[in-house]
Amino acid sequence: MTLQDIIERVASIIGVNETLLDMPVQIYNKIRDSVITVYTEMVTEYIPLRTKEKTEAERGKIFYEDLKYRVREILAIKSPAGRLKFTEYPQFIQAEDYTGEVEIDYLYYIIPTQNSDELILPPQFSEYVVAVGAAAEYFYRSSLLDEAVFFRNRFESAVNNLTKRGRVFNIPPRRLL
Repeated sequence: MTLQDIIERVASIIGVNETLLDMPVQIYNKIRDSVITVYTEMVTEYIPLRTKEKTEAERGKIFYEDLKYRVREILAIKSPAGRLKFTEYPQFIQAEDYTGEVEIDYLYYIIPTQNSDELILPPQFSEYVVAVGAAAEYFYRSSLLDEAVFFRNRFESAVNNLTKRGRVFNIPPRRLL
């Protein structure tokens, strides 16, 4: 799903009948900002994006700019010899005094900038879930609080249902009488 797909879905939910090309700029910008806000909230609050990446460390320094994504939190740094202790600084990570290849396990986030940008979400999340959250944000920004509360409740219940881990239980077999 792309940013444009979500924007079109939000427009249909809030009742905008124009296409993206015919839509007034103010409405388009408000919808787009709402989608980006909700997506950022989802990947920071509910569904952390996690990756492992190999890179080179020189004297233990690993610069954030050398990593593929924007780092939110470093979880672990591993060398062929084992885990390394590390300290985070604004521009780089200091991983002991190791030189060589390391594997960094970290949480990241991305902010979509182009309409063609793919939104990275787990497969159980449909564009409808993101669109409902963005519609709530749109109505909030438009000072339509009743609609904002309605769609926010739908969004939160959908996200909670998709992210909660259910308890595993067994149903005992019963005999038919």
